[in-house]
Amino acid sequence: MIQQTARHGRERVHRTSSDPTRERIVAAAIDLFSERSFEGASTRELAARAGVAQPLLNYHFRSKDDLWRAAVDQLFAEMTQALDVRTAEVVADGDVAGAKAVIREFICFSARRPQLHRMITQESKADGPRMDYLVDRHVRPVYERTAQIMGTLVKAGAVPDIPVEHLYYIITGAGPTMFVHGPECRRLTSLDPTDDAVIQAHADAVCLLLFGPHVTTTTK
Repeated sequence: MIQQTARHGRERVHRTSSDPTRERIVAAAIDLFSERSFEGASTRELAARAGVAQPLLNYHFRSKDDLWRAAVDQLFAEMTQALDVRTAEVVADGDVAGAKAVIREFICFSARRPQLHRMITQESKADGPRMDYLVDRHVRPVYERTAQIMGTLVKAGAVPDIPVEHLYYIITGAGPTMFVHGPECRRLTSLDPTDDAVIQAHADAVCLLLFGPHVTTTTK
């Protein structure tokens, strides 16, 4: 959640994103993989969703695995861009207000881009090369940075004395779930998880659970 993605991953996304056809293919892949999973999305469907001929898709990506990795890289690059500035302010001293701002930004990003956590959920169910790629390239740096910050906050008494492993999953579970399960949320609660007021209320709720009422004032 609180991260700085490996530099080479970010450079790869920025280096290749100037090609509008490639961008369109990756955008289509993000949507289709998150909807149907890697196994459920065919290259023919991916090409059709992107509005390109399949040979053009094959020109840009040698395999469906390559396209899946590009989609994951893009989503994590976007999250890094959203969180990096706020994270840099928090890491050094474990500032409570700054940590709360990072968590709020993470929740807002999760609402804008539920595809990321849908794809993580799909691949985290079993061991395999895609889970290895997610963990080794992207998720582990997120976990390590989050554990560092939350450990500092635990020692300062700013959050409950809960092992950071559990705090990590509390944040990355409670934060995105309403948005990952958007259709269910609408059907079950009549709330629109894309509505800004709902997003901010959810961020308030997560911060209240973690930090208590003395730091729950909305900062946005």
